Amino acid sequence: MNFSFSGRHMAIGEALTNKANDAFKLLEDKYHLEFLDVNVVMNKEKYLFITDITVNTNSGNSYFVSNEAEDPIVSFEITLEKLEQQMQRKKKNGRASAAKKNVEYNSYDNFSHEDDSCDDQPLIIAEVLDDIPLMSVSEAAKKLNAKRKVFIFENISNSTVNVVYTRDDGNIGWLDYKNQNK
Repeated sequence: MNFSFSGRHMAIGEALTNKANDAFKLLEDKYHLEFLDVNVVMNKEKYLFITDITVNTNSGNSYFVSNEAEDPIVSFEITLEKLEQQMQRKKKNGRASAAKKNVEYNSYDNFSHEDDSCDDQPLIIAEVLDDIPLMSVSEAAKKLNAKRKVFIFENISNSTVNVVYTRDDGNIGWLDYKNQNK
């Protein structure tokens, strides 16, 4: 987890930073996720402390929450509670959409063999994507990790569907669809 806790117009103490780091580790364990990036920024404006939290997870989800309070610890804790509420909603909605997700298991005519023994061949499973995120190539490349080797996205620069993937040589491949009929 890339973790950063910074302050604007104030210094962030080690105790609050450690408390925040521990809290995010607990959330990772509770929701069985890996947080790729966690960025906490606390800003002091007059008598209020404003806490902004941005989290990117290995599942491709991103979260942003903000809250203000008169005490910095209270501001952080309430913002963390809001983050957990968002995660709970996303998890609940994810289960509902997974139940509705169209997955087609097609075991016939997957392979053309002269003999009829296709038992050892893998099935072709078509998955329908509900939402393709709109982002840049570099943002999509950041979504790749050990568990996610391929990421499909809509390229923000040309509005075409693109793919980034981890190549066998360790580099990142990028498939960019160029429609010649435009």
